[in-house]
Amino acid sequence: MLGAARQLSPELAARALDTAAARARVDIAGSFPDPTVRVMSDEMPRSSGPRENMMIYSFEQEIPLWGRRDLRRQVARAEVDQMTAQVQAADAELVEKVKVAFARYYTSHQAVRRASDQHRAIHGVAEAARERYALGRGEQQEVFRAEIEATLVAAEILRLEASLRSARGQLNALLNRPADATLAAPERLRPLPDARALDVTRLLERARAASPTLAADAAAISAAETNRALTERNWYPDVTVGAAAIDRGSYGPTGYQAWIGMKVPLQWGLRDAQAREAGAQASAARARLEAREQQIRGDLADAVAGAEGSRRTMDLIRRQLVPQAEALVRAGTAGYGLGRVDLATVLRAQHDLIGYRLQLLSAEFDGQRQMAAIERLVGGDL
Repeated sequence: MLGAARQLSPELAARALDTAAARARVDIAGSFPDPTVRVMSDEMPRSSGPRENMMIYSFEQEIPLWGRRDLRRQVARAEVDQMTAQVQAADAELVEKVKVAFARYYTSHQAVRRASDQHRAIHGVAEAARERYALGRGEQQEVFRAEIEATLVAAEILRLEASLRSARGQLNALLNRPADATLAAPERLRPLPDARALDVTRLLERARAASPTLAADAAAISAAETNRALTERNWYPDVTVGAAAIDRGSYGPTGYQAWIGMKVPLQWGLRDAQAREAGAQASAARARLEAREQQIRGDLADAVAGAEGSRRTMDLIRRQLVPQAEALVRAGTAGYGLGRVDLATVLRAQHDLIGYRLQLLSAEFDGQRQMAAIERLVGGDL
């Protein structure tokens, strides 16, 4: 499923093309600027006589010096590294969305099944109430009460089915399929990791080593630092070399010209401003990296606490509340058939049981959501 989502994702395809364009800019950055070719018509210098024409054909090339081409290539390579990391970050976000969408699809599917089981159980209670009333052992009010409870559960099933359709549509959208496309019934969720795998310090070390967002920020720092070094070279001028041939036709021999020129860095304020801009961009890139680390540290702490809380909640509901509620339902149903327990107690026990089961599914979904967030932050599966 993850492979299909990656292959069909238009966002990942667009980012891959952006990265390919950035790789092409590496060659562009190291290239010489285009030369200038001039064809000029002029008059030959004469003190008397008729004016005679001559043609001048010139070629001029600007040559970057002081390592500017290498620095431009380094900036372009850093931009490639940044875009590559951004592609990995987008991939991690897509994987997180797919994991969360599948968890929602699974829990919604299970919720409909649990509610349907509960609906059949309450129908059984309603049948028992009708039998008791037919035998003169119960009241008609009990029959109505049981049927109302069955109708309420049916309404809850409709709400859960709508949630299931929404979850199916969301998952299909991530797979670039029609919203109503058929999906196989989900089998199981991934098990949550134990407490030893959720150590915040170790997870933060993994994030520093493998997080694509931190890698993108680090590449941005490299690009900004290199760009600052490139800006400092603006104080040193490039040179322009040129050559020309003079065609005098039948009025004289062919002549030649050659020259070298350079731009004089007289705009001191401009270059000071460029240097300040480059320095500020480099400092901003470092600050963004620190802010990103701080955010990841806080997000990890929050997600780890949430996952641990979900795991404990699941254990409590699964091992204690659900078995106790099931035992209470069995005892209440049997007691009602024998006239030892009133209908309100049986219906309350049924209501509590479905409530605990739905709470368990909610805790399972929340645990899966927190685990997916942690895996996105650290840059890999736990």
